Amino acid sequence: MRRFRRLLNLISILFLISLAFSSCANYGFYQLLFGEEDVDERFSGFLNLSGETVLPSGLGLGGKYSFIVVTDVHIGAGDVHSSKMNDFLDEISSLFESGDKTKIPRFIVNLGDTADGGHLSEFNEYNSYLEKIRNLALEKNVVSSAEDFKVYTILGNHDLYNNGWTDWKKTIYPYKSTYYFSLSSVTADSALLPFSFYFVDTGNGAFGKDQLDALEKLLKSDANPKMIFSHYPFYSDNVPLMALEDTAERNYLLSLFAKNNVKSLFGGHVHKVFEHDLGSFSQVNTSALFKNGAFRLVTVDESSASVLTKLIEF
Repeated sequence: MRRFRRLLNLISILFLISLAFSSCANYGFYQLLFGEEDVDERFSGFLNLSGETVLPSGLGLGGKYSFIVVTDVHIGAGDVHSSKMNDFLDEISSLFESGDKTKIPRFIVNLGDTADGGHLSEFNEYNSYLEKIRNLALEKNVVSSAEDFKVYTILGNHDLYNNGWTDWKKTIYPYKSTYYFSLSSVTADSALLPFSFYFVDTGNGAFGKDQLDALEKLLKSDANPKMIFSHYPFYSDNVPLMALEDTAERNYLLSLFAKNNVKSLFGGHVHKVFEHDLGSFSQVNTSALFKNGAFRLVTVDESSASVLTKLIEF
């Protein structure tokens, strides 16, 4: 009995230590359990991908275009994926055939937790599935070559399990945890401003000073309306321990977004659908792609600098 109590006390102490780590700005709860690098160790600047995602000219989009947002794919979590994957392909196929060209998805954004356990085999399976989507886009004449249909992926906490960052950065496009681009559906001489897309690394449940400083400089130098894509939401709709952990850091970022023409903030992680009106912009959360059978179709309107989202369940 005494030995059992000692073991129980040791477990309690380890749990308290893990909670202490989870409250630090640069370390998440998963740092202690799974040993992944913290965000400042991963961060090496924002990669500019402007020009890699190009909307084909002559589509008559009139300043409007659409893309898909998915999150929490969790490849490797179980048989639920095999039954839902084909359903998701069917939904995409229907969208590719839309009579309204502004509703045809031109690319996909994945908000993280691509893999369930951070294993290379899970990342490879994800890439194989993306090949099916790209080939479908080519078949439906959405793109002229399969490689032109881009899927932009960011890190989730599950992707970091078992030191998954090592394989993630070698296998998952664009092989970088932080990046951005600007994209327009009209000609360069148009008076309409393109939207800028910023992809941030919140895989540890924290932002980190280096990333925050770099993002602040970029946002302040960019007059375009903007969207921010993060794995962790900034508010978790009252689900405990599921939002960015450092409230001072989070509030500073939200103030920064409000002052720099951010229109929408997208998050995942919680496996719940919710939206928050934050005044000049909104936070939009989406549930797990295959587990909950849901994703977002996002439509951009450059003429009004607005973002409209539609939840699609399958």
